[in-house]
Amino acid sequence: MTDQIEDPKITMRRIEALGTMAVINANNSGGDNATAAADLMCAFVLMAMHNGADPDRALAAMWEHAKVACDDWWGAERRKVQ
Repeated sequence: MTDQIEDPKITMRRIEALGTMAVINANNSGGDNATAAADLMCAFVLMAMHNGADPDRALAAMWEHAKVACDDWWGAERRKVQ
């Protein structure tokens, strides 16, 4: 499979659609936005493991990506995730 250059807007729309679907599924089963976020993080780890990743490394990668995303979201003036 060749690497493709993708428009960032398309990537963002796809990610937002996944987030929206996770929220809908969580709400339909009695959960909330935190449930949806946890579901997406678990999906990341499970997909990585399915493709041969070590479970501990997959969990560590998920945590590092989550911290970076939160730091980016909050900006330099807000508290950083440890």
